[in-house]
Amino acid sequence: MINSIKQLIVEKLDVNVGYDEFDQTTPLFEGGLAMDSIVFTEFIVLLEKTFKIEFDDDALAVENFSNVEKIAETIAQHTR
Repeated sequence: MINSIKQLIVEKLDVNVGYDEFDQTTPLFEGGLAMDSIVFTEFIVLLEKTFKIEFDDDALAVENFSNVEKIAETIAQHTR
Protein backbone atom coordinates (compact mmCIF):
# COMPACT_ATOMS: atom_id res chain seq x y z
CA MET A 1 0.00 0.00 0.00
CA ILE A 2 2.85 2.38 0.79
CA ASN A 3 4.22 2.02 -2.74
CA SER A 4 0.78 2.71 -4.22
CA ILE A 5 0.40 5.87 -2.14
CA LYS A 6 3.87 7.08 -3.11
CA GLN A 7 3.08 6.42 -6.76
CA LEU A 8 -0.09 8.52 -6.51
CA ILE A 9 1.89 11.39 -5.04
CA VAL A 10 4.54 11.26 -7.75
CA GLU A 11 2.30 10.65 -10.75
CA LYS A 12 -0.96 12.45 -9.94
CA LEU A 13 -0.10 15.44 -7.75
CA ASP A 14 1.72 18.66 -8.51
CA VAL A 15 4.53 18.21 -5.96
CA ASN A 16 7.52 17.92 -8.33
CA VAL A 17 9.17 15.03 -6.51
CA GLY A 18 10.51 11.73 -7.75
CA TYR A 19 9.59 8.35 -6.30
CA ASP A 20 13.05 7.85 -4.75
CA GLU A 21 13.22 11.38 -3.30
CA PHE A 22 11.04 10.61 -0.26
CA ASP A 23 10.09 7.69 1.93
CA GLN A 24 7.10 6.72 4.06
CA THR A 25 8.14 8.99 6.94
CA THR A 26 8.81 12.17 4.93
CA PRO A 27 6.38 14.89 6.05
CA LEU A 28 3.84 15.81 3.39
CA PHE A 29 3.53 19.39 4.59
CA GLU A 30 6.12 21.70 6.17
CA GLY A 31 9.68 20.41 6.14
CA GLY A 32 8.86 17.78 3.54
CA LEU A 33 6.88 17.78 0.31
CA ALA A 34 5.22 21.12 1.16
CA MET A 35 1.72 20.15 0.01
CA ASP A 36 -0.71 23.02 0.13
CA SER A 37 -4.42 22.77 0.91
CA ILE A 38 -5.46 22.47 -2.74
CA VAL A 39 -3.05 19.62 -3.45
CA PHE A 40 -4.03 17.96 -0.18
CA THR A 41 -7.72 18.07 -1.14
CA GLU A 42 -6.92 16.54 -4.54
CA PHE A 43 -4.91 13.86 -2.76
CA ILE A 44 -7.80 12.93 -0.45
CA VAL A 45 -10.10 12.51 -3.47
CA LEU A 46 -7.48 10.37 -5.24
CA LEU A 47 -7.04 8.18 -2.18
CA GLU A 48 -10.77 7.65 -1.82
CA LYS A 49 -11.18 6.73 -5.50
CA THR A 50 -8.08 4.54 -5.65
CA PHE A 51 -8.79 2.58 -2.48
CA LYS A 52 -12.61 2.71 -2.83
CA ILE A 53 -13.15 4.20 0.61
CA GLU A 54 -14.68 7.33 2.08
CA PHE A 55 -12.96 9.06 4.96
CA ASP A 56 -15.25 10.26 7.73
CA ASP A 57 -14.71 13.67 9.26
CA ASP A 58 -12.73 12.28 12.20
CA ALA A 59 -10.30 10.49 9.88
CA LEU A 60 -9.54 13.71 8.00
CA ALA A 61 -7.44 15.08 10.87
CA VAL A 62 -4.13 16.39 9.55
CA GLU A 63 -2.12 14.06 11.81
CA ASN A 64 -3.61 11.07 9.95
CA PHE A 65 -2.09 12.40 6.73
CA SER A 66 1.25 13.70 7.97
CA ASN A 67 3.24 11.12 5.99
CA VAL A 68 2.71 8.06 3.77
CA GLU A 69 3.01 5.66 6.70
CA LYS A 70 0.18 7.41 8.60
CA ILE A 71 -1.95 7.48 5.46
CA ALA A 72 -1.51 3.72 4.99
CA GLU A 73 -2.60 3.17 8.61
CA THR A 74 -5.65 5.39 8.13
CA ILE A 75 -6.65 3.59 4.93
CA ALA A 76 -6.19 0.21 6.61
CA GLN A 77 -8.62 1.28 9.36
CA HIS A 78 -11.21 2.17 6.72
CA THR A 79 -10.91 -1.05 4.75
CA ARG A 80 -11.53 -3.48 7.60
